[in-house]
Amino acid sequence: MFAAIDIGTNTVRCIVAESKKDVLMPLFVDMKIVRLGENFKKTGIINQSAIDRAMKVLTYYSGIIRRYNINPEDVIATGTSVMRDAPNGKSLSDKIYDEFRIKVNIIDGEKEAEITLSGIESCFDGLKNFYAIDIGGGSTEYICCKNGLPVWKKSINIGAIHLTEEFLKSDPPTPDEILNMESHIDQNINILKNDLLTSGYNFLQPLNLLGTAGTITTIAMVDMQLEDYSREKIHGYKINRENIENIYKIFCSSNNKERYDIAGIEHGREDLVIAGTAICLKSMNFFNASHITDSECSLLEGLITYDKPINQ
Repeated sequence: MFAAIDIGTNTVRCIVAESKKDVLMPLFVDMKIVRLGENFKKTGIINQSAIDRAMKVLTYYSGIIRRYNINPEDVIATGTSVMRDAPNGKSLSDKIYDEFRIKVNIIDGEKEAEITLSGIESCFDGLKNFYAIDIGGGSTEYICCKNGLPVWKKSINIGAIHLTEEFLKSDPPTPDEILNMESHIDQNINILKNDLLTSGYNFLQPLNLLGTAGTITTIAMVDMQLEDYSREKIHGYKINRENIENIYKIFCSSNNKERYDIAGIEHGREDLVIAGTAICLKSMNFFNASHITDSECSLLEGLITYDKPINQ
């Protein structure tokens, strides 16, 4: 029996799985939106209200873990973008250990991408050659996998929360706000592409593109017009670029209340879906991809399947 917790910039997620051999057999999988990175760009720290929300969710998850008779010291937990960037990220990890005896490993972006790769591979049979993007609240990870091994993995500091708070001030956002946000995403992705070209990598061989995390799940649910989340229906679902472009136009022209009423958008994401979808589309440009396949497995599952030390 294994348990893992992923503390991200927007969500805290938990999994309890019966086995880590071959394909995972989840017994419990859950996600809560806590917005740990709320106002981080403005204040430079994780604020107290965000910490309180995270601790409340972790109280719930620690109770679940105890019901499965798992020692909290054996839980594999990580903190990502905002916890690694905030000066009080380490004090939060200490607070979590003192309260729940769960050790939180604060990992860098490349380690996050590597563990995410392990999680993706655990949920697709025979998946060996692909690109993957993991769009988070504070950062986005990019992976290229060939013959089952990572050729490269990169992390850049563009995420749905940070972009929303920095650029999208109006509701709905103005065309200039959207343009400025898109230009910022382009600049960051162009730096990534230039780094890869300098290293000698080329994009001549087309590979399937997989996407993971809340933005891709939301886009898939909106495309399928799903009212309620269904891991079985969404995992492996292919979304055409044209559909995503149309969804993006709807998001950009709607206000928060109108977006909240769109089937497939979870309460708490209605203001973030514009930035997340923009990252998705710009990333599809980067890979020249006509569609993206949803992976409901990511860092969380990778924390169990990853066979190397997680500590930095």
